[in-house]
Amino acid sequence: MTTVQAFLADAYEQELAALRAALDAVPDSEFAAPRLGHSPAWHALHIAEWLRFFALQDLSPTYAHLGWEDSAWIGEFLGTPRITETDGKAAILAELDQVGSVLIANIRGLRDDELNDPLRSPAAPTGTRERLAGLNLHLRHAAYHRGQLKQALKSQV
Repeated sequence: MTTVQAFLADAYEQELAALRAALDAVPDSEFAAPRLGHSPAWHALHIAEWLRFFALQDLSPTYAHLGWEDSAWIGEFLGTPRITETDGKAAILAELDQVGSVLIANIRGLRDDELNDPLRSPAAPTGTRERLAGLNLHLRHAAYHRGQLKQALKSQV
């Protein structure tokens, strides 16, 4: 029987692979170029930072691509990001891959009783939500940005 953890980890593997495939399709020379507001590099870093901050609960001051940089509550978490849009496609995709791998391993290792543990919530950035509900939200968020990226790539061909 498949566990909730295995089901969710598999779903993340599939979604992050689909996002990675969309990003891989962007020529290196166009990876950091804005398209309909954000570059493909930004989308990759946004998802990597988002998952690190909300799903992995890394509260280090290393964020610059969460999308709330103008909000007062984010101030203590802003800082020098681990990777920037100018670091190149290979470094950015390696960051996305690394965060995804850590998250998937973390999900596979969750005990059943941890699925209800509090998880920082983007709906109320200083609030919380149940871990399972939060992980589901973050999975949909990755899919949303994959769709945005694909639309931007179509619009500027």
